[in-house]
Amino acid sequence: MANADDILTRMRALTAAREQVIEPLAQILAQRGDLLAQLAALDEPYGKAYVAAEAAGWTPQELQELGADEPAKRPRVRRRSRGTASAAPAPAPAAEDVSPAATLPAQAAAAGTGETAGSGVSS
Repeated sequence: MANADDILTRMRALTAAREQVIEPLAQILAQRGDLLAQLAALDEPYGKAYVAAEAAGWTPQELQELGADEPAKRPRVRRRSRGTASAAPAPAPAAEDVSPAATLPAQAAAAGTGETAGSGVSS
């Protein structure tokens, strides 16, 4: 039967072999992270340049033929308000500001047929 030192020695040998294999992966992962960060930093200027090309008359199809794919994120466009007019809708009148006549149904249709309101009889 193997003693504890033999077991630990074999475990360290197995672990060392596994560590050697993981080292290149760790280096590549670090490089990959750096490259992805660089690519992400280019997203905004690329989107602006693409939109500028479209504004200058280039179509998405023409840009595609040149190798310029549509950007994943387009730059945000800030809408300018026109003048000092408020964009909020006018508030609805309060219940006490509405006349009782405004809540009655229109009687124009009944007046056109010769019927009197409430009589139900036509002339």
